[in-house]
Amino acid sequence: MQRSLEIELISAEGLKVDRKPVKRKTFCVVRIDQKTRVCKLDDLGGSCPTWKDKIEMDMPINGSVTFISIEVLYLTSGGAKKNVGYAKIPVTDFMGGFSPRGHVNFLSYRLRDEYGDKSGIVNVSIMVKPDCNDVKYSSPSPSSIVAPVDYAACSSQAAVNGQMWRPRTSSSMAVTAGYGGGVVTGVPVWFNKNNQTFNG
Repeated sequence: MQRSLEIELISAEGLKVDRKPVKRKTFCVVRIDQKTRVCKLDDLGGSCPTWKDKIEMDMPINGSVTFISIEVLYLTSGGAKKNVGYAKIPVTDFMGGFSPRGHVNFLSYRLRDEYGDKSGIVNVSIMVKPDCNDVKYSSPSPSSIVAPVDYAACSSQAAVNGQMWRPRTSSSMAVTAGYGGGVVTGVPVWFNKNNQTFNG
């Protein structure tokens, strides 16, 4: 069985490479299992790009997929693609619990490069698209309203297990799958949409 996801790559902030602000054009690559999709390029470039690009992807729900991977890259002056950072989003952050199908989840995650250094924040929204079998509700009754999601609990889901980054070396910047054998999860960053501020 699969679920169809609507993923919007909204924007990013504070993008850095080698601790210097990114000044090139940027884009995102989304990976689910073996499938990849690329969002449109931000033509203006810079360290705070805006994409606002929606893509649709199918995700198995048999337990084989536990994360969605988002990679932010930039284009060099010669047209080469270079990595800025990665974020891995746990499926539990947008599916199940207080996130029914049809609900748009606005999420912000810390990006880290292959060495574990902070390289910015990526803002996305994810919706599990409802199907014809889903029950549609007009409006919830007061007794059915649940408590808001505890963001601290959400962050605890993203704890890092073991050695998550490989040591910095003078070798090539190619990124190996699995980040050197450690398990890396996304770290949610609380987003205040009205004040446009982040905590994390």
